[in-house]
Amino acid sequence: MTLQKKHFLGVRQLPGNAFLFFVAACFLGAFLPTSLAVPKTQKQKPKETYVQQIGPASGEAPLDIGKVYNIVPAGKPLRVSTQFKVVDDFNAGELKNSLGGAWIVDKGEEKKVRLDLKKEDARNTKAGGSLWARVNLKRKEKATFKTSLERLDMSAAHYLALKCKTDSSAPFKGRLRIALTDWAGKTVEKDITDACLEKEGWNEAVLPMQVFMGVDLDQLKFLSFSAFARDRNLAGKLGLDEITFVGHSEVGFESVEDNFVGFPHSVLDEHRREELLATRSDKELLLKIAKDTWQYFENATDKRNHLISDHFKVGDFPLAAAYTSPTNIALDLMGTVAARELKIITPEAAAKRVQNNLKTLKKLDAWKGFFFNFYETTQLGVSNQFVSSVDNGWLAIALVVVRQAFPGEIAQEATAILDRFHFQEFLDPETNHLALGYDVTRQSPTPYHYGMLVTEARAMSLYAIGKGDLPKEHWWYLYRTAPDAWEWQTQKPKGKMIERDKVNYFQGYYEEGKTKFVPSWGGSLFEFLMPTMVINEQKFASKGLGLNDTIVTELHRDYALKEKKYPAWGISPSATADGRRWMYGEYGIKKLGTKGYPDRGVITPHASFLALDSLPKDAIKNIRKLLTFDLYGEYGFYDSITFPGQKVNTQYLALDQGMVLIPIANYLKKGVIQDYFHRDPVGKKAKELLEQENFFKN
Repeated sequence: MTLQKKHFLGVRQLPGNAFLFFVAACFLGAFLPTSLAVPKTQKQKPKETYVQQIGPASGEAPLDIGKVYNIVPAGKPLRVSTQFKVVDDFNAGELKNSLGGAWIVDKGEEKKVRLDLKKEDARNTKAGGSLWARVNLKRKEKATFKTSLERLDMSAAHYLALKCKTDSSAPFKGRLRIALTDWAGKTVEKDITDACLEKEGWNEAVLPMQVFMGVDLDQLKFLSFSAFARDRNLAGKLGLDEITFVGHSEVGFESVEDNFVGFPHSVLDEHRREELLATRSDKELLLKIAKDTWQYFENATDKRNHLISDHFKVGDFPLAAAYTSPTNIALDLMGTVAARELKIITPEAAAKRVQNNLKTLKKLDAWKGFFFNFYETTQLGVSNQFVSSVDNGWLAIALVVVRQAFPGEIAQEATAILDRFHFQEFLDPETNHLALGYDVTRQSPTPYHYGMLVTEARAMSLYAIGKGDLPKEHWWYLYRTAPDAWEWQTQKPKGKMIERDKVNYFQGYYEEGKTKFVPSWGGSLFEFLMPTMVINEQKFASKGLGLNDTIVTELHRDYALKEKKYPAWGISPSATADGRRWMYGEYGIKKLGTKGYPDRGVITPHASFLALDSLPKDAIKNIRKLLTFDLYGEYGFYDSITFPGQKVNTQYLALDQGMVLIPIANYLKKGVIQDYFHRDPVGKKAKELLEQENFFKN
């Protein structure tokens, strides 16, 4: 089944990690990237062949500069075709473009230009509109209005086009120029007066992208218009509409694709799936899956900056993200070590890849040594001013693994970055919990914390204690169960008070039937098991976290297979798609969580690979079951399948790929990634805490 090119108009959310996520999600929503995920597909010939060649190097049929607006029938909005990346058609009725950027007048020129919306559409679409600039300039004066392009990549576009006209009651008799400005501030402008005033009514101005030579089309910052008065005062009105970039099908996809090493050529790798199903050896099966999974890390990497893409999506609405996070980088680093240990790549190739990542990390803007939550993979810009504690925690842990796996210069470089991290910056002295992060814009930490032990954030706490950033008492202040006063929690906890290191805490647990377990916040396998990629809880916490990991994995298995009658198990945060939209959601088993995430029948393969640590035989059996569904592509398992309809989200997440590859390495190489962490001074000190606890001792 070959990949088909379709447009993406969806929304994106970051995989969540948060204690109190139901509240924190509202806060963190302000920090998600709004414009850095762009559709991608293979190239395909347009339906028509035109005359004028503006030179697509790919050999695709050229586009006729005179027929740009004829691609879509009159009366229909341009956005129905993936050949257009519409900046604004003004149909939304607000001074905000389709990318989210506002239309503004340059500071100090507000009296020279007034922007209004008018219910007149250049394509005669129903409920359409247009932008009108009322210009009032003195002789030789200039006024500019602009809109943000939100770091848009239009490197595969052939034209910038717009519709324009003047008002007969107040004709515009000056000059009009359009300009593009890139991330670095480079601006190129072109005069479009003659095209806009050629005849009465709406005219077309279509500019080949070559005229903006010198502007970095990989990341555009502004589109602007400047009005000039000539030898006399100027008072007139000018209308603008259908401002768009134009290219071949999936112009947005094509624009971002060239930044990455590669992209899948097919949706389902049926031959490979059949081969895997026929593989009897469990070890051979897992190694083959690891090799396929590694292809994501090889290909979803920016060519220049070596940063891993947050996600790729193939199928009907393909997509690639031109942003990444510290957690993604962490999984790339540890995934590289895993690939080396599995002999998927050579030691030399692994060392080079790690060095490239460390080199890029040194270039990134930071706050007090910590990295921001999202970075653009092309120009390394910061997408927001939020610093996530847990994301930096995973990066710190990965750097510990790196310095143990690569002695010498690489270890020194990793340590130099680690020495910048001081996690006491996130510690709330009133609760002795770590804040979710720090909002640099507001200059304040989040009011929400990672307060529970059984979340993915415990790995960060363990690291910070081992490094000496936090006192070991912090570990005992983390909730085993929520305080009894939290009456809204899913069940009343049982247990008793314990004292360790002069800290009194409640050693609590929940019950499912006769089975005791310590809950996570949402009841997802991600929270229970993600830390086991680096922490050997089965060995060092056999009566505490390790025992709990096994218990809750069994409860997850039985809930899905026996209670819900799903054909496979593995409920954990993952992404689902609905047409042109996709959404990352928190999924879990409510009764296994303090608050409890919902179960929507969404099963994600990464959970089975995490479970190789806690329930290996059942995990492999479940992996084999998942292979019977259309859930496998060139880069391994897709993110999720929803039952009972067997709807597959054909999306690869860097987060998922890491949670597949690293556990495979641990399973096949006897805890190799865990051992790298525990042999480090940080890991040695931290494991003392793991050995002390007995969750269910009477």
